[in-house]
Amino acid sequence: MIIQDKIYGNIKIKDKVIEELILSKPLQRLKKISQDGAPHFIQPIRNVNRFEHSIGVWYLSSLYKRPIEEQIACLLHDVPHTAFSHVIDFVMEDEKHEFHEKFTEKLISESEIPNILNRHGVDIKKVLDKDKFELLENNLPDISFDRWDYFMRDGFTLNFLSKTIINEFITNIHLKQKKLYFRDIRPASMFAILFTSFSRLIWLDPTSHGSFFLISEALKIAVDIKLITHDDFFTNDELLMKKLKKSKNIKINNLLDRLKKGKEFVYAPQRDAEFFGSNKPRSVDPLIMVKNKLVRLSTQVPSLGYYFEEFKENYKKIGVKQL
Repeated sequence: MIIQDKIYGNIKIKDKVIEELILSKPLQRLKKISQDGAPHFIQPIRNVNRFEHSIGVWYLSSLYKRPIEEQIACLLHDVPHTAFSHVIDFVMEDEKHEFHEKFTEKLISESEIPNILNRHGVDIKKVLDKDKFELLENNLPDISFDRWDYFMRDGFTLNFLSKTIINEFITNIHLKQKKLYFRDIRPASMFAILFTSFSRLIWLDPTSHGSFFLISEALKIAVDIKLITHDDFFTNDELLMKKLKKSKNIKINNLLDRLKKGKEFVYAPQRDAEFFGSNKPRSVDPLIMVKNKLVRLSTQVPSLGYYFEEFKENYKKIGVKQL
């Protein structure tokens, strides 16, 4: 099997178990779940889906020849994602943005995935024990395979990153004792500055914030009037949006009517904001090798530490209004 990936090029799948998992229904469902959740309705350029991201996270793990259980965990990590991705965290008021994580074991165990793993002699218990796979999803400010792929994928999609820069990161990030690190301070600084910039320009931009609120408010109403159930969250964007659009509820229709191309949001102080709330400012302070010891980049470039802290403080809460 060969997969054409927008940032990594042609990826040849050699392991049969990986190929079968890619073709399974839980993975294929992710093709109809947007990575961004909501802003692509207003900004169509944001056309990344959870399937291609899952392939990317697995691919990075394969580059570092991680054990097969870890590679499979990387491939499957987004299987429990809800329709509209993290929008459902707003609906369920999950401030950690981890609502879908609670359903990982259930959704996987009720699918064909256990049979696939069993046929190939892979222990599903090891695959589901994500805490052992630090490189998949570790804590900020470290680099993880998940964080690394969505950073590059979103950056490339929105024309902020070139393939030359992407290849430079792949060439310059190394692995030691389950830690991803740089040997050169320059690409490390580029990675850190761009990641924080993307957090502001992509993941915390006002249209992202406003569109999340529009869909989450529509979904809250739909749940209240029993138009949808929590089971509908685990279908896909297309099916859930069809249910919402069929509603004759005026409030739902008015909210969805505002999710149109070009109807951008702008930041606004709390007193003028239509939507105001907390969000998730993210920065990566990568590890670099200095005299055979791993240290944080900010210890070598103190101004970056101030930059990270200032950003987190200024974007803890965001207010927006639609133009």
